[in-house]
Amino acid sequence: MATQRKKIVLSTLAALVALFALALYLFQWNMLRGPIARQVSQKLGREFVIKGDLHVHLSMQPTITVEDLQLANASWSTTPVMATVRKLEFDLPLRPLWHRQVELPRVVITEPNVLLEQNAQGQANWNFDQLTASSPASASSSPSVKLGQLDVVNGQIHYLDAEGSDVTAKVATDHGVQGKAAAVNVDAKGAFRKLDFNVTAVGGGLLNLRDTTQPYPLQVMGSVDKTHFSAKGTVTNPLQMSGLAINFNLSGQSLAQLYPILKLPLPATPPYRLAGNLQHENQVWKLQGFAGKVGSSDLGGDFAVDLARKPKFITANLASRRVDLRDFSGFIGARQESGQPAPPKGDRILPSNPFNLDKLNIADADVKFRGTQIVNASLPLDNIQTHLLLNNGVLTLDPLNVGVAGGHVVAQLQMDSGATPLKTSVDMTAAHLQLEQLVPSLGESRQASAGLVGGKARLAMQGNSVAQMLGSANGNVAVIMDGGKISKLLLRLTNLDLANLLPILFTGDKPVPVRCMVADLSAQNGDATIKTFVLDTDKQVINGSGNINFRDEKLDMALKVDPKDISLAALRGPIDIGGTFKKPSVKPSLPQPVGRTAAAVALAFVYPPLVLLPLIEVGTAKDSPCAQLMQQADTNAKKNPVAHPHS
Repeated sequence: MATQRKKIVLSTLAALVALFALALYLFQWNMLRGPIARQVSQKLGREFVIKGDLHVHLSMQPTITVEDLQLANASWSTTPVMATVRKLEFDLPLRPLWHRQVELPRVVITEPNVLLEQNAQGQANWNFDQLTASSPASASSSPSVKLGQLDVVNGQIHYLDAEGSDVTAKVATDHGVQGKAAAVNVDAKGAFRKLDFNVTAVGGGLLNLRDTTQPYPLQVMGSVDKTHFSAKGTVTNPLQMSGLAINFNLSGQSLAQLYPILKLPLPATPPYRLAGNLQHENQVWKLQGFAGKVGSSDLGGDFAVDLARKPKFITANLASRRVDLRDFSGFIGARQESGQPAPPKGDRILPSNPFNLDKLNIADADVKFRGTQIVNASLPLDNIQTHLLLNNGVLTLDPLNVGVAGGHVVAQLQMDSGATPLKTSVDMTAAHLQLEQLVPSLGESRQASAGLVGGKARLAMQGNSVAQMLGSANGNVAVIMDGGKISKLLLRLTNLDLANLLPILFTGDKPVPVRCMVADLSAQNGDATIKTFVLDTDKQVINGSGNINFRDEKLDMALKVDPKDISLAALRGPIDIGGTFKKPSVKPSLPQPVGRTAAAVALAFVYPPLVLLPLIEVGTAKDSPCAQLMQQADTNAKKNPVAHPHS
C-alpha cells in the first residue's frame, strides 16, 4: 500500500513538472513586456517601451531576446527619442539567482542608436534625475550584476550641443572576442564646434572599462579642422580619464586654431608640431615633457590646464634653444588666426591686427619662458626670459628680460582688457648696450668702439592693436651713451665738410672720441617730441630737434652740426630726416648751403681769393654739459606718463 501511494505521488509530481514545463513553453512572454517597461521607466524617470517581441529559450542557462527597445529623451529636448535598440540578446544562468546574483556571461546589443545631447544651459540628456535622486539604501539592496562578454553590432552614437557640434560615431566590437584580445572600434565624423571633425579610435574590450585598477589600452587619431592629433597608450580609469600613460602628438597650421577647439588663449603662429606625455587627474590636464617646433623655433617644457577653476587656469614652464621672433609675432598682432602674416595696410608698418579680447578673459595663466638664441633681422638679441601672468583679464609681463647688444633690457608690461579700449603701460630700462653691436655698420669700419648705451622709457597707451597703442602713447623716453668713439668720416659727411673730407679719404679714417650722446623724448597722444638730442665729440656737437609721430607713422627731424674746428669748405646746413616709417628720407637742408654757394660765385667776380670766404667757418661750439644732460634725461624718463586723454 505504501509503495502504491509513493508511486502515485511521484507520478503526480512528474505530471505537475511536465505541466509546469509545458506552461513555460507555451507561456506568452510578451505579457511581461509591460511590467518590465514600467519598472525601467520608474527607475530612469523616462518612458521606456518594448515595441517588439520578448523571447525566452528555456534551459539551465536561458537565452532571452528582446526586440525594438526605445527610451524617451529629456523633456527639454526637441527630439522625443534618446535611444533605440533593434535587438538585445543575453544569457541568464538560473543558479546564481538563488544567491541574489545576476550573471550575464554573454550580451549582444544589435544596432543601438543613441542620441547624446547638451543644451545651451549645460543640461545633458544622459543625466537621469530619477537615478540621481534614488536612495543609497535601495541601491545597496539591488542584486549585483556580473557581466561576461559584451558585443555591440552596428552601433551608432549621435552627439549634439549648442556650440555647433554635430558628430556621428559608428561603434562596433570584435564579435565573440573576450579577454585582452577584445576591442571596440569607433569611427566618428561630423562637426565639433562648427569645425570639421574626423576621429578613429580603438580601445580594449568594453567590459574592461569596469576594472579601474588595470590599464585600458587606447589608440586615437584624428583631426579637428586643420588641427591633427594622435594618442597611444593606456588609461587606468577610463571613465574618469585618470591614470593616463599616453604619448600625445599635436600639429596644425597655427596654435591660435586651438582656441575654438579647446578654448586655450594661444597666439597665432606658423605651422607647429608638438609631442609629449598626456596626463589627467582631478580635472587637471597636463602635457608633460613635450618638445617640438613652432615655425623654425624649437619649443619644449610642461603645460597644464586646471578645468576645476573658474575661469580655467593655465600653467606652463617653457624653454627654447632657438627662437625666431617672426614665429611669435602673433603676440603683437602681426599674424592672422590662421597663422598667415597680417601685414599692415597701405604704407604702415606697425601691426594693426586687433587683439582678441575674449582670449584675455577665457582663462587665467601663469607662464614662464626662457630662450637662448634669438633670431632677429634688426637687433642682436639673446637670452630672453619672461614671466607672464593673466588674472581677470589683466595681462602682466614682469619681468621681460632680454639680452641686447652685449647688455640687457628689462621691462614690465601690463595690459588691462577690462578697459575700453584696452589700456597698456610699459616701464623699460636698458643698460650696457654696446654701440658697435647696436649699429653693426659702424663696427665694420673698426672706427666705432664700445660706447655703452643705456635708456629708460615709461609709457601709457590705449588701443586694441599695437598701432593704436603707440599712436596714443603718453610718456617719456631717454637714451644715453657714455664714452666710445665714432668715425671721423661719418662726422664729416654729416657736416658736409668738404675741406676736411678730402684728407680723410686720402689718409684714412680715424676714430673720434665721443663725450656723450643724450636723447630725451616726450610723447603725447603718440607724438614723440625731441626735447634734447646731443651727440658731443671732440670735433663737433650735433643737436637734434623735431618729432616722431607714431599715430601717422611720420618723421620730422633735423640734425644741426656745430663745429669745434675750422673748415675752409663747409656746406653746413641741417640734415633733414622725414618721410614715413616705411619710407624714411635723409637729405641736407638746401637753403643754407645754396645761399653760401651763391655768395661765393658772386664774390668770384670781384676778387678770386674771396671766393672761399662764405665757406670758411670758425669753430665756435663748446663742450656740452654731458653730466647735466644725462641727469635731466634720466629724471624725465622716470616721470609718470601723463593721463590717457580719454580715461
